[in-house]
Amino acid sequence: MQIGLIFDMDGVIVENHEYHYRAWQQTAAKHGASIDEQFYREKMNGRTLSKLMEVVFDHEMTSEEARAIGLEKEAIYRDLYKDHRRPTTGLVRFLETAKVKGIPMAVGTSAPQENVIFTLDELDLRKYFIGVVDDSMVVHGKPDPEVYLKGAELVNRKPAECIVFEDAVSGIQAGKAAGSKVIGLATSHSREELDADLIIDNFSQLEWEQIESLLSK
Repeated sequence: MQIGLIFDMDGVIVENHEYHYRAWQQTAAKHGASIDEQFYREKMNGRTLSKLMEVVFDHEMTSEEARAIGLEKEAIYRDLYKDHRRPTTGLVRFLETAKVKGIPMAVGTSAPQENVIFTLDELDLRKYFIGVVDDSMVVHGKPDPEVYLKGAELVNRKPAECIVFEDAVSGIQAGKAAGSKVIGLATSHSREELDADLIIDNFSQLEWEQIESLLSK
């Protein structure tokens, strides 16, 4: 059986929802806007920086201004989260199993490259992945399937041979639109909010037989 695995980063590889939310609260307040938890979950989680600017701020701004505010927010996030970084429970064991089995893996994220380095390199996780698709490599953010179609190309598999791991509603929609099976992690949303093929709280609940079973359906 041909299998490829594509992992979203935030909320999947690390459980960092709280820190992104706090960083957005600080950034929005500094620039005259406000967000609450419900707005963040429903309108923001999983989007690219450029799209988030449209969602959070209702006034016109240049792409340069939007990018500057977005990168400011990401710097705040990294400062808030740096002492709390750790892989999602059970992730490393699962990655080791997949590696031993020779399964190609990639990361498909809406995050900027700075956050990819901050997460994958600082936690020594990049060694498990063939490559990364970050926000600079896609034109259309989630729920558009572009990031996961490019992820499938990276692992040299058809989208239907891939399983996507996602925590965001828009990301699950993107994975399904790509034609892949999706495992949802209930780290940023409740289980009831996630319309995935399989839902887990973390990787300690996932056995390899479930991967093969999903792709054989």
